[in-house]
Amino acid sequence: MVAITVITSGATMLSGLLLHITTFLTSLGLGDWVGGGAGAQVARGRSLPSSPDAQVVVLSNEIDSWMALPEQSLGNMPYHLHQVLNALNGSDTVGGSGGGGGGGGGSDTDRIFRGSDTYCGSCRVLSKMVIGYSRLGGPIDIMANFLVKICYIVGYQSIAVCRGLINQDKDRLEWILQNTNADADEVCSLVLGSQGCGVFRRTAWSITLPPPEYPLQHQQHHHHPQQQGREDHSRSLDSAPPQIQSVNNARAQPPPHHQPQKQQPPPQIQQQQQQQQQQQVPVTASSSTSSSSSSSSSSSSPSSVPAAERVISNGKKVLKVLHLTDPHYDPSYRVGANAVCEAPLCCNPDSGTPKRPSDGAGKWGDYRNCDSPKWLLQHMLHHIVSTHPDVDYVLCTGDLVPHHIWKISPRENIAIMREMTDLLLEYFPNLPIYGAIGNHESFPRDSFPPPESPEVWSRFGVQWLYDAVADQWSRLMGSQVPPTARFAGYYSVLARPGLRIISINTNYCYRLNWWLLYKSVDPGLVLRWLVSELQQAEARGEVVHIIGHIPPFYADCFAQWAHQFSRIVSRYAHIIRGQFYGHSHQDEFRVHYDVNAPNKPIGVQYVSPNNGPFHDLNPSYRVFYIDGDHPETTRNVLDYETWVMNLTHANKYDAPHWYQLYSARRDLQLPSLDPRHWDQLVQRMARDPQLFARYHRFQVQDSDSALSRGCDAECRRNTLCAIVEGDKFMPRKCRPHD
Repeated sequence: MVAITVITSGATMLSGLLLHITTFLTSLGLGDWVGGGAGAQVARGRSLPSSPDAQVVVLSNEIDSWMALPEQSLGNMPYHLHQVLNALNGSDTVGGSGGGGGGGGGSDTDRIFRGSDTYCGSCRVLSKMVIGYSRLGGPIDIMANFLVKICYIVGYQSIAVCRGLINQDKDRLEWILQNTNADADEVCSLVLGSQGCGVFRRTAWSITLPPPEYPLQHQQHHHHPQQQGREDHSRSLDSAPPQIQSVNNARAQPPPHHQPQKQQPPPQIQQQQQQQQQQQVPVTASSSTSSSSSSSSSSSSPSSVPAAERVISNGKKVLKVLHLTDPHYDPSYRVGANAVCEAPLCCNPDSGTPKRPSDGAGKWGDYRNCDSPKWLLQHMLHHIVSTHPDVDYVLCTGDLVPHHIWKISPRENIAIMREMTDLLLEYFPNLPIYGAIGNHESFPRDSFPPPESPEVWSRFGVQWLYDAVADQWSRLMGSQVPPTARFAGYYSVLARPGLRIISINTNYCYRLNWWLLYKSVDPGLVLRWLVSELQQAEARGEVVHIIGHIPPFYADCFAQWAHQFSRIVSRYAHIIRGQFYGHSHQDEFRVHYDVNAPNKPIGVQYVSPNNGPFHDLNPSYRVFYIDGDHPETTRNVLDYETWVMNLTHANKYDAPHWYQLYSARRDLQLPSLDPRHWDQLVQRMARDPQLFARYHRFQVQDSDSALSRGCDAECRRNTLCAIVEGDKFMPRKCRPHD
């Protein structure tokens, strides 16, 4: 039987909860149920599958009374749930009395669960039950009560945590299930796709890319056929109005306590067609320019000297760019508080009493499920301004708030975002800081409904969030953020002469965003807008750096969205000179390959490590060196350094010490940071275990805790394959297991 443990992963803690729930089903040998599609014939006036799933009906009737009990009551369980608990104790049969289950100690001849003994099959069991119950018209509060109990049994041994997690989701999930034909396979492929549960693919769709000889507005949006009639509604990409502002005015008013000025269509979007009608500029094919555009990077050797004197060997200046990400500032952090608690985040006053002295939270952070105290972030920023006084500008790519995912609120998140803005401005009062939005900034957590869908936005919109981040970004940049930030959390600005920074909201691809079950076709219109910005940048002769929170080639971004992004990068690789992300909390990279020439590397996604310790990692930050302000500049990434603070040493001696962990070119033996050299690095690491061990040490930020676990052959394979197989729609580069 698979053991059940408390979930600890930061970015995937919610999928981890579902994984743990399905694990206990798997431990019984539970998988697919016998029967057809879930649901009743009609639920709230919406057509559903014609025949109900008999197992869903049986289970719903059996546990109905139990679900209505208070969450704290675990007695009087229905037969099959009692069977599950017995299985967790080492038996797959119901023995003795109690729990609503009769029978003796023999084999269970009445088991309604049958299947494949896999996580995916077990996920389908749970999902079919929730979907079926909802479409039978069952009260959402009763189903939520049931899920709270399941969470308590197999996830977090805290009713408050489980109630907070489930109650955040119940209303939006009920609405989504009753307004779509989403099924269990789609739910599991979305949430557990990284566990091999299939590719989430509700609708066939493709972003229209302008060919080199035509400007964007001349392209026709071809309608792609729907799969099995799903998502056949007016909000799909290809049937949406051609301008974003045409859906912008249909948004709901912000909450009553927040009354900003009436929102007008973004002027930037209004001007796009006028500018494009005046310009028809030939476009150079990306395949012929990507290599030459980055060739000047091979001779860089930056050092921490004043910007006016910092040059590479050929006498050309470079820019020094600080990248901060995932600080997860926790105002409630308390030294000595319990760091081993029954919650997604510990080291707080309400985390319980430590059972042993070693369970207490360290002064400077903790390797366990704990976020960043304010004094840790202050110490890091003080070190940065002292060691790198010549930084030219700063990137800050989101997740400013803590992992209080069960007790967050819009007001608390806004307050923390403002406090983080104040902190950054205190240390960098004269530098522009360009931000991106993280998945933890929203409420409910990870919720990013499509603003182009009026019926969704009027009820579930997060205008408060986009107004809040737009206000803070304007303060950080020292100028008004473009109006698109208030539409869907993305914007584009000219940062230096000829260098445009495009901040994209990659949370619209996040597989824990339940709204993807409702609209998976370019939600938020992010990719369509990105193409428009890149097309205009190309016409103006600009080059581009893209920043965001979730790396599109990270497992948390669903595969169809990532593939469309990959197509965009292939089209505009000749002007995209850098991509900068966070979210994974580790020090990583991903390689782009041309979708039309799958063996040709054309770009790199740089994934910077987190500023805090969550979890099992050392606090870190990264400094990039960019080709600077001179007539022949390429704006390529020339090198970067990662700096860390060893948490064990800091807590033991109360003496935090920041040190340069590595330089990319020097310590990874890279001739340059050209994509082809990153591709060659992966091949070298596959052949050289010592080189990979060095990379793994850098990847986990020299963490004593993480390094103690090591990285075996399977870990090594998974790490390297993830780097080169970010686009799941392209040919595989790693050989399948025998």
